[in-house]
Amino acid sequence: MKKIAFLSLICILTSACTSRGTIQGVSEQGSVKMEYEQGVFDNDGQLKVMMPDGELFFGKFVQASSSEFGDSLILDDALDNDAWVLSGSERVSSQTQAQLISTQGNTMECQFQLSKPDSGINAGGIGKCLTSNNQKITVTF
Repeated sequence: MKKIAFLSLICILTSACTSRGTIQGVSEQGSVKMEYEQGVFDNDGQLKVMMPDGELFFGKFVQASSSEFGDSLILDDALDNDAWVLSGSERVSSQTQAQLISTQGNTMECQFQLSKPDSGINAGGIGKCLTSNNQKITVTF
């Protein structure tokens, strides 16, 4: 708990807790460029895709997760008077989905398998996307 609070404070003070990157993909028409942005503590983020013909898709990706709260008690030694605090946990999945829409009104759905779920999309993975006009895209990142 102390480590997360400290890291959160550092993020607030430095604005350095957003991960940005580029993913290269391939479609039947050529090279596809994907740009993402994800907060370090977030299970979701923004995705922008540039198709070979110049069509731009924008949207959100979400990493699957499950939460359990109040299932255990821990002794919080950070307080002067040792106190019992309810503990919660969150499990993140390697499965990630994206829904995007283009400037031309087309849609794109993506499925990603993340290499290191706890590190988010920045740690790499593989994926496939399909547009509403049946263009298939494969990515390795």
